[in-house]
This record gives sequence, C-alpha cells and structure tokens, in this order.
Amino acid sequence: MATSIYYIPIEESLGIAKHYFISSDGTFKNSIGWGPNGVEYKGKGVELTPEQEQRILDYPQLFGEYNIHRNNCEMFAWYVITGQRYSGQIKDKIHTAIGALTVSFVQPVLTVRSYESYQLKHAIINKLNEDLESTRKEKLKQQQKERDEFWRKRDAGEL
Repeated sequence: MATSIYYIPIEESLGIAKHYFISSDGTFKNSIGWGPNGVEYKGKGVELTPEQEQRILDYPQLFGEYNIHRNNCEMFAWYVITGQRYSGQIKDKIHTAIGALTVSFVQPVLTVRSYESYQLKHAIINKLNEDLESTRKEKLKQQQKERDEFWRKRDAGEL
C-alpha cells in the first residue's frame, strides 16, 4: 500500500466527524496524525519523503496548536502529503463545520511548549517508576539472599 491519507469515524461525534491520519499500510495502528497533543506517532511508522518529514517538523511552528476548527487533523494530513492545507469536513459540510467551531471554543489543547513540558513530565515519571522498580527488585533479591543464608546456616547447624 502507498502512503496516503485515511480516516476513521470519531465515535464521540456519532460518526459525523472523522479523524484523519497518514499511513503506509492503511491502518491507524501504524500512523502519523495531529491532535490536541500535537503530532501523534503510532506503531512502526510511515514511509515519507524527506519533504513530507520536514513538513511534519515544521507544522507546529507554522500553524500553531491543534484546533478542531482552524487547525485539525485533516488539515495536517493534507499539508504533510501535498503541501496544501485542506479540510473537507470544515469547507464542504456545514453541520460538521458548525460542530467543530462549537467544540473549538471549549476544547483543551496543548501548545508545542506545554506538550514538551508534558513529555518531560512523563519522561521523569517513567524514569522514577523504572528506578523504583529496580530498587524493589534489588530489595527482593537481598531479602532472598538473607533467607538463603539463614537456611544454609540452619542446615549446617550454625544456628
């Protein structure tokens, strides 16, 4: 399959709105998209030209934060693939456009800077959890070593 733009219905919108993404195999599990958290990478990745990869890197700085009405996933997908932003959901379907505009007023978003903070916070949390797990395992090993030593001494009559 060639790299292209695909979509899946958004259940929360009763299927009226769609989430657009870029995929090389036609599946959402291996895709690149755009959403409230910025660029969203899923799975093993997508085959892109160097120009398309550069468009992904430039997109947040060129167009700002995600907005369901003014800067949505469909606009991102079209821009990455063709170099032109387009959203048929906003331009061609009045009920979807009105719904997107309404949601855009209350939808929480992360800016590029706040997303970087979000990623940093989660990296710190992950590191702390890894350290905690490592410490827990070492403590369990030490406790097992102490038990083994106790039973060795007991069996040798040293206790």
